[in-house]
Amino acid sequence: MDTQHASPSLWQQMIHQSFLSLYELPADKTTNPEQFQGYDFVFEFSSAIIYLIVNDVVMRASRQKVDSAQVREWRKEVVNQLIKRHAQLYLKNDKSMAESNTSTAGKDVYFIGLTSLSVMHQDDKPQASPHTVDYEYGSQFFAEDCVLDLDDEQSVLQVFSHQNFVDIISQLVTPSDLSAFLDFHRSQLTGFESFQDESTLLTQFLQSPDFHQRAIRVQEQLIDNQLIDQIEQRLLKATEPDQAVFAKALMAEIQKNTRMWYKLFNSLIKNYYEAGQPLPKEPVDILVDESMYTYACLVEKILAYKTMDQDSRWNGYVCHEHSYHVFGRHYLMVFYAQDDNSSLSADKVRTSQQDLLLELNAQMQDPVMDDLFLIGVEFRPCDDSVNTEVYLDAFYQKGSVIDANTQRLYERLAQLQAQL
Repeated sequence: MDTQHASPSLWQQMIHQSFLSLYELPADKTTNPEQFQGYDFVFEFSSAIIYLIVNDVVMRASRQKVDSAQVREWRKEVVNQLIKRHAQLYLKNDKSMAESNTSTAGKDVYFIGLTSLSVMHQDDKPQASPHTVDYEYGSQFFAEDCVLDLDDEQSVLQVFSHQNFVDIISQLVTPSDLSAFLDFHRSQLTGFESFQDESTLLTQFLQSPDFHQRAIRVQEQLIDNQLIDQIEQRLLKATEPDQAVFAKALMAEIQKNTRMWYKLFNSLIKNYYEAGQPLPKEPVDILVDESMYTYACLVEKILAYKTMDQDSRWNGYVCHEHSYHVFGRHYLMVFYAQDDNSSLSADKVRTSQQDLLLELNAQMQDPVMDDLFLIGVEFRPCDDSVNTEVYLDAFYQKGSVIDANTQRLYERLAQLQAQL
């Protein structure tokens, strides 16, 4: 048996086909002395940094030697190579730099090892493709075959197989949800908790209170600032130990709505691009960085349009939503009027969107928001059916403090508008 390392294109393909491509740091930043150096890929999210090393190996062996015991030995070999390499890289980087980086950046740091194992039979033709080995690890593998160094939780290498990690990022379609799962996975490892495999652990996470804790924490901040009255009851119910069935059904709804959001969002990006007015990178990054629960709530507002009365549809209407991922992000959703003469018609809102966001900023001064979005929602009849199509607009502005005189002007304007 001999070993050959395959082309790294497998990993580049994984990155380019997922949201990770938006957050990959260029080479000039990965060699910055303030970063851990020597890792294959580095991704920086709003609240986390992921250092990724990969091991893509093709084993050559006769058909007679390929059995479960042999595959297990190969998996040990592949993972041990990653563990050794990570240990060397981590020690090579100055410890004081590591501590300074994690504290000053205020970001969680994760070290991820990805493996891909394929077998080329010795009697295969030269042009034959390797046979990919599907596998996962689970806690028992790391307890018995490849022991991870769990003394320092922050430096633990979290190992996944290629196909398993692809499935994880396809289900956790946002940086914030991926980070939350990595934190959950790392806590299971360092807590010596038993789990069958990573897919089972992912399912457990999606249906566990851990998934909803971020949304609850944001709502607690909103309550403290008197922006909402209470935490959503379904969030609290989903975290109760005896509500596993409810939590599973809620997650199925969240994932369904998330898929719908991305269909609308991708159309939005495409339409702006084709119109020669591509959305700036900053608001795109922020929207992609949201949580699946936020997406689900935005889509719920869109789906509720069909239950609105005809007057609301004719004149247009406005509703508000907040981020369930971070405090300080607000969404003004404007459902465009069917009446072209309404102040909430699509054309008029698109023309006055900057003024609307300035008014929203004036309203959100206690406390000031970090990010403000205006999401325009337009329902158009399909030409070839009785159905309707949904189109989105997205406008963005950073929140900012305004002076007292400007605040009074906006308050007076709001009073006048209320009298009309």
